[in-house]
Amino acid sequence: MRKIKQWVDDPSNHAQILWIFGPAGAGKSAIAQSIADFCFQSNNLAASFFFSRHSAGRDNATQFITTLAYQLSRYIPEMKAAVMRTLEDDPLLLFRSLDAQAHGLIIRPLNHAVLMLDIKKIFKSWPRLVIVDGLDECGKPKDQRYLLEVLSTIVKQLSYPLLFLVASRPEQAIRDAVNKEPLRTLTTRLALDDAHEADSDIKLFLQSKFDEIKQNHPAGGYLPKPWPSREELGRLVEKSSGQFIYASTVVKFVDSSHHLPQDRLDIVFGLSPSEIATPFAELDALYHQIFSSVAYIKKALEILTVLILFKDLPPRPSLLDAFFSYKPGMTGIIFTDLHSVLRLPLPEEKEGEIKIMHASLSDFLLDPERSGNFFIDMGAGLDAITRRILKCVQKTGTKPKLQQF
Repeated sequence: MRKIKQWVDDPSNHAQILWIFGPAGAGKSAIAQSIADFCFQSNNLAASFFFSRHSAGRDNATQFITTLAYQLSRYIPEMKAAVMRTLEDDPLLLFRSLDAQAHGLIIRPLNHAVLMLDIKKIFKSWPRLVIVDGLDECGKPKDQRYLLEVLSTIVKQLSYPLLFLVASRPEQAIRDAVNKEPLRTLTTRLALDDAHEADSDIKLFLQSKFDEIKQNHPAGGYLPKPWPSREELGRLVEKSSGQFIYASTVVKFVDSSHHLPQDRLDIVFGLSPSEIATPFAELDALYHQIFSSVAYIKKALEILTVLILFKDLPPRPSLLDAFFSYKPGMTGIIFTDLHSVLRLPLPEEKEGEIKIMHASLSDFLLDPERSGNFFIDMGAGLDAITRRILKCVQKTGTKPKLQQF
């Protein structure tokens, strides 16, 4: 939050686009919403658009430019007349491309307003920040790339330096677009990764929420002391893997006035059966959505089986390519749609390893009731891996060393 506020408040900011990225459930939308609230209170929020694949009208970019133009006209009224004239002259503009809409409804009206006013007055009175959250939930990858191209056009051609905060998962199409010119020069990046040491924040969050449950739940006075134990709290923090989505999902499940909190927490830890309740419905829905978009889902699950079964082996893409008899680089291609839950090494990281970003992902994949079609059967997986090792033995005539794979 501090870094974002510094970027917003810097009047000489040359990187007018800030890309916040992180895996699913890292808290990108929460941060974007907090920044939106803060900048609104300080009169520095110019516009915002929160994409959502589960909300009609916000799962594509059709209304993106018109929504931004409407909000900009409200907070920068000096451009409103030019927007109205544009629509009167060309009513069909609303049905044209995003690029045409951006020129007609944002770039030309805002530049015209700048010419009419004193530049010092503008910087003191006009808001600067535009927030675009959930870009990865906007249509298809090509739509996401196109929208970023439109944003770069707006940044380059505006006389008034609007700032664009863009939050998304690090999907392939978005990463490729940001890493190429002109976006590469216009963009600064903020990764929600281990550098921010989220474990202490997650522990604080859990402690606070469990304290609320003890105070407000009908059975709160009957909970053991301490509850949860230090060990249980540590297990929840570890399972969260630095992502708030797991912790918040657990709290929502435990905080049910129709059940005893300690029983619900036992269900989370798998200590008692769950007949009807689904403690991770929100998290599971997210995982289902991610895996449903994977092009090579069968191969991806095969490789994940190896990663889960052989945790002590170095999960390098090159070794996995060799083990599955893939051409070099194929493992990276298979996992290209899973950047939200996996950390994949960059091409220049020859010895880089694949890392599962969420400890809860393995729990999901190994539970048939939760994962459904994406279930990994450990027994069947071990059989398949054994057959593959035997093929290697037959092919080479020598006993392979597991560390090779």
